[in-house]
Amino acid sequence: MLGNWKMEEIMSIEFGQAVPQQYWSLSDEEFLQAVRWASKPRGDLMKGAQFGDLKRFGQGLTARLKEIAKQKKQTKHSAEMLWSALWSAEEVEDPGRTADLINLVESACNLPGKNKKVSQSGKRKKTPRLSWDEVSRLLYGWLEQVTLSEPMQPFELLLLMELLENVGYRLAPATLISVWRACLSAAAAICFKLEETDFSETPDDQVLLNSGEIPWRASFLFSQVAGAKNLRQLGQQNLRDGFFDRTDTDGTPHADMLSRIDFWLATLTRSLFISQVWKKRLWDQEARDRFQLTIQVLVATSNASGKLALCPVHTIDHSSLLSLAAWFSGLSSRSAERMYLKSLSSGKKKQSPFFIQADDHAANQSDWSALAVMRNYWSDASNLLMVTWNGDLPAISLSALGKQLLEGRWEFSLTVNGTEVSGDGEWSAVCWNSDEDADYLELQMELDGGYTLERQILLPRNQHFVFLADIVNGSEAARLEYRSLLPVSAGYTGSVDEETHELSLKTKGMSARVFPLGLPQERDFFQPGSLSLNEQGQIELQQQAAEATALYVPLVIDWEPDLKRKPADWSSLTISEAGQISPRDVAAGHRLRIGKHQLLVYRSLKKGEVARAVLGHHTSYESVIGRFDSDGDLTPLLFVE
Repeated sequence: MLGNWKMEEIMSIEFGQAVPQQYWSLSDEEFLQAVRWASKPRGDLMKGAQFGDLKRFGQGLTARLKEIAKQKKQTKHSAEMLWSALWSAEEVEDPGRTADLINLVESACNLPGKNKKVSQSGKRKKTPRLSWDEVSRLLYGWLEQVTLSEPMQPFELLLLMELLENVGYRLAPATLISVWRACLSAAAAICFKLEETDFSETPDDQVLLNSGEIPWRASFLFSQVAGAKNLRQLGQQNLRDGFFDRTDTDGTPHADMLSRIDFWLATLTRSLFISQVWKKRLWDQEARDRFQLTIQVLVATSNASGKLALCPVHTIDHSSLLSLAAWFSGLSSRSAERMYLKSLSSGKKKQSPFFIQADDHAANQSDWSALAVMRNYWSDASNLLMVTWNGDLPAISLSALGKQLLEGRWEFSLTVNGTEVSGDGEWSAVCWNSDEDADYLELQMELDGGYTLERQILLPRNQHFVFLADIVNGSEAARLEYRSLLPVSAGYTGSVDEETHELSLKTKGMSARVFPLGLPQERDFFQPGSLSLNEQGQIELQQQAAEATALYVPLVIDWEPDLKRKPADWSSLTISEAGQISPRDVAAGHRLRIGKHQLLVYRSLKKGEVARAVLGHHTSYESVIGRFDSDGDLTPLLFVE
């Protein structure tokens, strides 16, 4: 065995220093002697390492890990958080080294303690697949796959650190020392290389895990190793910076992250749990306040099943993750968001929907995040609409009375005189309005050839429908052919009325009616245009104009239970300006009647000189959407100047 003075000349293991390649040739005794401690060695852990005494070091490490496991279990929500590293496990088609480790960790977390009691029924639980000895043996073998050319990956390190924290003291002594050694070396190497690591192609959640959670967590597990305090500050700063960089000042996360927002939130939630375990503050007040705002936004995007809009469910149930994140954020238990999550997770079969009173509307819009959330109220029967415009095409998610109805990209195609016209994909929000009547969003993108495409999206507060419209605008008259494609959620069937262009969508517990207001009500072979549910599960609306500078393509989806069997009719309206009829590429108006309910839609496509008249209503506004009351007066849902 090499002496201490000789070992220090060769290398030292500490945070903030590179791990030399000689590390791989060291015995466990030599490695422990190379560890540099933050203070003068004391106790079995450090003294055993100092003298290369594996037995003494193992006893000290076992005692240390028992303390950590006890500390974790005494922390609020420990039962849900103990194995939370598994939340970030991704499904892979080809099982490999990481998948093998995930299986090992899952086996370990399901193993009973040494003194597991017999259940009250007198029957023992089913024998686990593996024993502790088998887990130790397999884990030791797994570590042999970690080499200089195939180093440990950050997520593998996270899994192993959590294993050490929770049940490390149960591992066989030789395996325990090997795992501790591998984790310390990997943490030192990964954190040392952070500044030179290229994260440009790495998802945001993995960047946050690698640069923030790993050093934050390792600094506590290896707190006695030199440099751990600086490592903790590095992790804390990177978690804060990564969080602030990907959220707006109102807490809205950027739409780019939505497909993996649960992984991203899992990293932040685990990091907050670790701060509770070690009683070390992660957030300053500014970060704490913004994180609460982020949780409020994310809860508002979750439907009656708890699923986050436009995010597939990965490992963890979204409502469970949101509930934990809300608690660790410090959000009040009396907040609408916390009460909503509690009601969703109560597990009780509800005879009727629950409703939660709130002072503010659960609606939010961020230009920077390219995201808007519209919600009529806090309930498991609420109407929820989220729209993003960060990509080439806006994406939309609609839950109607708590049932998912639309989810995915809102596609389109446009041809002008037979030539396809496209845009650059640079969408912007040009109008947002949220009040006691409705939430309204308007998007715009420049198209080739001097055309623009605008999209209107309105969700009323107290009625069960959504209004969606596309507006094509140009300067020269041409033959315009437009197609809109809206993504219907899986499980719906569609049927078109035999005589009209009305489309019905049905699934278990939900039916909706779709009305293409820009098409004539009656189907006519000689009249171009159609509405259908295509083979790809999209609402496909086609509309044309022979010689026009603009085209208005409005659509209403209605799911009002009391109106699902009521007769419906709609028509295009005559618009006049100063006594002259306005062409349809100058101004468009439509009326929809379902039973006794009547809806008026008006859009100015070219600015008028004076107020225009539509169905007896005079207006100078660009857009008007409203309902007629029983006296024939218009009750507006929206006016846009």
